[in-house]
Amino acid sequence: MKTSTIIAVLTVSLLSAGCHQKTNSPGSSPAAGPPVVQPVMAAWQQGDRSTAISSFVQADWRSRPLFETGSTLSLNEEQFMALPEAERKARSEEMLSQLRLLKQLGSAVAQAGRDAASKGDTVQARKYFTSLKEFGTALNSPDCMRIVQLVGQAIQKMGDTELTKLPQNTATQTR
Repeated sequence: MKTSTIIAVLTVSLLSAGCHQKTNSPGSSPAAGPPVVQPVMAAWQQGDRSTAISSFVQADWRSRPLFETGSTLSLNEEQFMALPEAERKARSEEMLSQLRLLKQLGSAVAQAGRDAASKGDTVQARKYFTSLKEFGTALNSPDCMRIVQLVGQAIQKMGDTELTKLPQNTATQTR
């Protein structure tokens, strides 16, 4: 293996702790569990929309890591820019593909919320839209690349917009 290839692999391995990692307290493990997005995206990619949407709503979007170690979405801007140009180009295509899937999933969750609202189930609709907002907030982290943050902002806004369309209740809805 070429030295440049070894260095690239090591760099990616060392830098892949970006967007998904929170600062850990002494004695804590680097990753508390599997990436939050993993089961949601696995179901979505297998075409199981109802499981993906259900998993999305049940996910704790404050948990970390969000993405798998080594995923382009797990990198922050600095880490991504430190990659060799050829690798950045290849990973850009991967990242755009993953972001496209996340946006599709977000749209499906929003539609599920609108469907629930149209049936008069504002409690369920509020769960969908609140999950969208929380997911958007998770993506809009300073530890993520700017493009991921922008997608997060759009998803967050989608959740906010849909929540404002729901009738206001005196009871607070929580997940």
